[in-house]
Amino acid sequence: MKVNCSTKRNKGFTLVELIIVIAIIAVLSALIAPNVVKYIEKARASRATEEARVIVSAVQNALASGAGSDLDVVLDKTYVDAAGDSHPCGVITNYSLSKAQNNVVVNPGESGYSNYVLAQDILEELHSASGSDYKFYRFNGTQNNPLGVNCEQFQAQYGCPGIIVAYDSTGHVFFLEYYNFGSLIRYEDGVFITCDDETNFSGAEKIIY
Repeated sequence: MKVNCSTKRNKGFTLVELIIVIAIIAVLSALIAPNVVKYIEKARASRATEEARVIVSAVQNALASGAGSDLDVVLDKTYVDAAGDSHPCGVITNYSLSKAQNNVVVNPGESGYSNYVLAQDILEELHSASGSDYKFYRFNGTQNNPLGVNCEQFQAQYGCPGIIVAYDSTGHVFFLEYYNFGSLIRYEDGVFITCDDETNFSGAEKIIY
């Protein structure tokens, strides 16, 4: 009995087909990549905004229930609002928060004592005295940082979020700038905005030392 066997050769892609496939992938990547980048940026900004909201609430609560009753809040700076009006204010930056988070002792009567106590209360409100969530303890700069500093340079140098908060003794927060996850978030007049077109902390323009 004779059996006829026929074999079929599996054909691979031709060079032309490979070029077409690669071209299609390249076009799809070019179309998708910008949307992916925008999604990532939006997610980072959303996370930074949420942290900024929590910080504003923590400052307000600390002033209302903690530092505001334990000592006289020192309003030795001036905040200038959008209308050009000036308001006495206190200012919290990374400096006080890092001291509190690193348990650096500041005694009554020493410069910055009221801010130190306020920073402790803020960290308690944030449940972050250990620095597990907000790594302010990494900061080792001067008292005025990050006023006027480039955000990305600040993050690269200190490896921690940058923060400026201007407040009054009643617990009202005039102004906040918070930089984390590559996003600069500003709070002013009760509104949070993402500063897409700015790379520097503008607190130096808003707060007079």
